[in-house]
Amino acid sequence: MFQSSPRRPRPEANPHRATLVATEFEAALAERAWSAASLDGAPCFRAFFVRRGRAVFKPRDGAALELVAPQILWLPFAARGEFRLAAGGDGAALLASEDIVWRTIGENPLAAQLRPLLDRILVAAGGLVEIDMLFAALARESREPGPGAPVMAGLYLGLLLMHLWREGGLARASDALAAGAPTAQRFRQLVELHYRDNLGLDDYARRLGVARAHLHEACARAFGRPPQRLVHERLIAEARVRLRDTGQTAEQIAYGLGFRDPAYFSRFFSRRVGMSPGAYRRASRVAPPQAPTSFAAWP
Repeated sequence: MFQSSPRRPRPEANPHRATLVATEFEAALAERAWSAASLDGAPCFRAFFVRRGRAVFKPRDGAALELVAPQILWLPFAARGEFRLAAGGDGAALLASEDIVWRTIGENPLAAQLRPLLDRILVAAGGLVEIDMLFAALARESREPGPGAPVMAGLYLGLLLMHLWREGGLARASDALAAGAPTAQRFRQLVELHYRDNLGLDDYARRLGVARAHLHEACARAFGRPPQRLVHERLIAEARVRLRDTGQTAEQIAYGLGFRDPAYFSRFFSRRVGMSPGAYRRASRVAPPQAPTSFAAWP
């Protein structure tokens, strides 16, 4: 069960922000409510796992969603409202920054199928044992981060997103799309898999079994942009993430994205972003003023 929420451009992140906070909560005698929707003042994705009992999510607009354990509620950054857990219920909660969710989905081979999670409210069956273990692991890495904690948290988050994709009905929707998908949609899926492989449009058209002219027309009609631009947009999005969130040099990033000439990559990036890779990295690491972080509503 899901509903759409407005799409927002991919975030320009501050790498010093918290990226993930997970908390487990025990049963209590009274109803409890959560409304926190940000990390360090930045909008974030949220997930609630109802291990036992009942809960309800009351959005600011629209009908309330009822949950009966074991179930998971996934909320995109644009969703606003209050999550209320009935007395006697227990489970876990998660706040995840836009950066870590984008990165986790972007690095998954099923990225095109997982992308609907970026802008949909989703309720999925819990799978009690495995989901309990995932939330417990996320809470542990959040509470007592050890060596490689961000990587471990990303892996656990990826497993949680895959579970939501399977149990929330998105896998069936993906199968239906694959069976009769329009050319433009299938092209976007191929781009997600091969944007680093330096494929030409003729290669994509051949894999899709269509003429290059048909591919161009399909993308222009569906997305308002030619296929080559869509490939370039995906490369730029990945380059931004690597410049912000890794210590790789611009040369390493260029080779990792399939560019044979780092100087050409620098010109390619500068033309499309308006600044060089080095200038973009410096600008992205300037911390903007932030609202105080408060998790008072969390257990």
